Amino acid sequence: MGSFIPDIEVPFLFLFFSGVLPDHFLLHSLIGAVTIGTIISIFVTVYLYPILTSLLFHLDKVKIKEICRFSPSLALSCMLGNLFHIFLDIPMHPFNPVLWPFVDPYNIVGILVLIFTKEGDTILGFLYARIMANILMTTIMGILLTVIIVKNKENRGERLLIGKFYSNSKT
Repeated sequence: MGSFIPDIEVPFLFLFFSGVLPDHFLLHSLIGAVTIGTIISIFVTVYLYPILTSLLFHLDKVKIKEICRFSPSLALSCMLGNLFHIFLDIPMHPFNPVLWPFVDPYNIVGILVLIFTKEGDTILGFLYARIMANILMTTIMGILLTVIIVKNKENRGERLLIGKFYSNSKT
Protein backbone atom coordinates (compact mmCIF):
# COMPACT_ATOMS: atom_id res chain seq x y z
CA MET A 1 0.00 0.00 0.00
CA GLY A 2 2.87 2.35 0.78
CA SER A 3 4.02 2.45 -2.82
CA PHE A 4 0.67 3.90 -3.93
CA ILE A 5 0.15 6.49 -1.20
CA PRO A 6 2.53 9.25 -2.42
CA ASP A 7 0.42 9.65 -5.55
CA ILE A 8 -2.79 10.36 -3.62
CA GLU A 9 -1.62 13.97 -3.37
CA VAL A 10 -1.58 14.39 -7.17
CA PRO A 11 -5.36 14.65 -7.75
CA PHE A 12 -5.80 16.89 -4.69
CA LEU A 13 -3.04 19.23 -5.82
CA PHE A 14 -4.49 19.29 -9.34
CA LEU A 15 -8.06 19.98 -8.18
CA PHE A 16 -7.37 22.52 -5.44
CA PHE A 17 -4.00 24.07 -6.34
CA SER A 18 -3.73 23.72 -10.11
CA GLY A 19 -1.21 26.20 -11.42
CA VAL A 20 -0.16 27.23 -7.90
CA LEU A 21 1.65 24.10 -6.75
CA PRO A 22 3.34 21.39 -8.84
CA ASP A 23 1.80 17.91 -9.01
CA HIS A 24 4.35 16.43 -6.57
CA PHE A 25 4.83 17.99 -3.20
CA LEU A 26 4.92 16.89 0.45
CA LEU A 27 4.35 13.13 0.05
CA HIS A 28 7.10 13.01 -2.59
CA SER A 29 9.70 14.32 -0.14
CA LEU A 30 11.71 12.07 2.15
CA ILE A 31 10.31 13.80 5.23
CA GLY A 32 6.72 13.54 4.00
CA ALA A 33 7.10 9.91 2.91
CA VAL A 34 8.61 8.75 6.19
CA THR A 35 6.09 10.60 8.35
CA ILE A 36 2.71 11.42 6.79
CA GLY A 37 2.96 8.89 3.95
CA THR A 38 3.77 6.06 6.34
CA ILE A 39 0.93 7.00 8.70
CA ILE A 40 -1.59 7.16 5.84
CA SER A 41 -0.30 3.83 4.47
CA ILE A 42 -0.67 2.13 7.83
CA PHE A 43 -4.20 3.51 8.26
CA VAL A 44 -5.27 2.39 4.78
CA THR A 45 -3.71 -1.08 5.20
CA VAL A 46 -5.18 -1.73 8.64
CA TYR A 47 -8.64 -0.19 8.22
CA LEU A 48 -9.57 0.15 4.53
CA TYR A 49 -7.75 -2.66 2.72
CA PRO A 50 -9.55 -5.52 4.58
CA ILE A 51 -12.97 -3.98 3.91
CA LEU A 52 -12.34 -3.28 0.23
CA THR A 53 -10.65 -6.61 -0.46
CA SER A 54 -13.42 -8.60 1.20
CA LEU A 55 -16.13 -6.63 -0.63
CA LEU A 56 -14.53 -6.66 -4.08
CA PHE A 57 -13.02 -10.15 -4.05
CA HIS A 58 -15.27 -11.96 -1.56
CA LEU A 59 -12.45 -12.99 0.76
CA ASP A 60 -12.86 -13.59 4.49
CA LYS A 61 -12.65 -10.15 6.13
CA VAL A 62 -11.70 -11.57 9.55
CA LYS A 63 -8.66 -13.39 8.15
CA ILE A 64 -7.64 -10.35 6.11
CA LYS A 65 -7.88 -8.16 9.23
CA GLU A 66 -5.68 -10.63 11.09
CA ILE A 67 -3.00 -10.41 8.42
CA CYS A 68 -3.30 -6.63 8.02
CA ARG A 69 -3.11 -5.85 11.73
CA PHE A 70 -0.63 -3.25 12.92
CA SER A 71 2.88 -4.51 13.59
CA PRO A 72 6.41 -3.12 13.34
CA SER A 73 6.92 -5.07 10.11
CA LEU A 74 3.74 -3.54 8.64
CA ALA A 75 4.98 -0.04 9.56
CA LEU A 76 8.39 -0.77 8.03
CA SER A 77 6.79 -2.18 4.89
CA CYS A 78 4.58 0.91 4.52
CA MET A 79 7.54 3.24 5.01
CA LEU A 80 9.70 1.33 2.50
CA GLY A 81 6.87 1.35 -0.04
CA ASN A 82 6.66 5.14 0.22
CA LEU A 83 10.43 5.54 -0.08
CA PHE A 84 10.75 3.18 -3.06
CA HIS A 85 7.98 5.07 -4.84
CA ILE A 86 9.92 8.29 -4.42
CA PHE A 87 13.20 6.75 -5.54
CA LEU A 88 11.49 5.35 -8.66
CA ASP A 89 10.03 8.80 -9.39
CA ILE A 90 13.33 10.69 -9.10
CA PRO A 91 14.73 9.84 -12.53
CA MET A 92 11.46 10.58 -14.33
CA HIS A 93 10.34 14.03 -13.20
CA PRO A 94 11.57 17.53 -13.92
CA PHE A 95 10.39 18.64 -10.45
CA ASN A 96 11.60 16.54 -7.51
CA PRO A 97 10.84 17.72 -3.96
CA VAL A 98 12.79 14.76 -2.54
CA LEU A 99 15.01 16.84 -0.25
CA TRP A 100 12.40 19.53 0.46
CA PRO A 101 12.62 21.82 2.45
CA PHE A 102 16.43 21.67 2.41
CA VAL A 103 17.03 21.74 -1.37
CA ASP A 104 15.06 23.64 -4.00
CA PRO A 105 13.04 21.01 -5.92
CA TYR A 106 13.78 22.76 -9.21
CA ASN A 107 17.47 22.00 -8.70
CA ILE A 108 16.87 18.24 -8.78
CA VAL A 109 16.03 17.13 -12.29
CA GLY A 110 15.64 13.43 -12.98
CA ILE A 111 18.50 11.80 -14.87
CA LEU A 112 16.15 10.31 -17.48
CA VAL A 113 14.75 13.77 -18.14
CA LEU A 114 18.27 15.07 -18.75
CA ILE A 115 19.20 12.12 -20.98
CA PHE A 116 16.20 12.68 -23.24
CA THR A 117 16.38 16.49 -23.23
CA LYS A 118 16.98 17.90 -26.71
CA GLU A 119 18.27 21.45 -27.16
CA GLY A 120 17.46 22.43 -23.58
CA ASP A 121 13.77 21.43 -23.83
CA THR A 122 13.24 19.60 -20.51
CA ILE A 123 9.50 19.26 -21.12
CA LEU A 124 10.19 17.12 -24.19
CA GLY A 125 12.84 15.25 -22.19
CA PHE A 126 10.26 14.67 -19.46
CA LEU A 127 7.77 13.22 -21.95
CA TYR A 128 10.35 10.86 -23.47
CA ALA A 129 11.57 9.84 -20.00
CA ARG A 130 8.03 9.12 -18.85
CA ILE A 131 7.32 6.98 -21.93
CA MET A 132 10.57 5.03 -21.59
CA ALA A 133 10.11 4.53 -17.84
CA ASN A 134 6.52 3.34 -18.33
CA ILE A 135 7.60 0.85 -20.99
CA LEU A 136 10.43 -0.43 -18.80
CA MET A 137 8.34 -0.73 -15.61
CA THR A 138 5.38 -2.29 -17.43
CA THR A 139 7.68 -4.89 -18.98
CA ILE A 140 9.35 -5.75 -15.66
CA MET A 141 6.05 -5.93 -13.76
CA GLY A 142 4.44 -7.96 -16.56
CA ILE A 143 7.24 -10.52 -16.42
CA LEU A 144 7.05 -10.72 -12.61
CA LEU A 145 3.26 -11.10 -12.68
CA THR A 146 3.51 -13.84 -15.30
CA VAL A 147 6.02 -15.73 -13.15
CA ILE A 148 3.77 -15.39 -10.09
CA ILE A 149 0.70 -16.60 -12.00
CA VAL A 150 2.48 -19.53 -13.61
CA LYS A 151 4.23 -20.56 -10.39
CA ASN A 152 1.21 -20.26 -8.06
CA LYS A 153 -1.63 -22.20 -9.58
CA GLU A 154 -3.51 -22.68 -6.32
CA ASN A 155 -5.47 -19.74 -4.85
CA ARG A 156 -3.91 -17.23 -7.26
CA GLY A 157 -6.21 -14.36 -6.41
CA GLU A 158 -5.81 -14.77 -2.66
CA ARG A 159 -2.03 -15.02 -2.94
CA LEU A 160 -1.84 -11.87 -5.08
CA LEU A 161 -4.16 -9.83 -2.85
CA ILE A 162 -3.27 -11.08 0.61
CA GLY A 163 -0.10 -13.12 0.39
CA LYS A 164 1.05 -16.63 1.04
CA PHE A 165 0.12 -16.59 4.74
CA TYR A 166 -3.58 -16.15 4.02
CA SER A 167 -3.67 -19.08 1.63
CA ASN A 168 -1.81 -21.33 4.05
CA SER A 169 -3.95 -20.40 7.06
CA LYS A 170 -7.15 -21.15 5.15
CA THR A 171 -6.34 -24.85 4.76
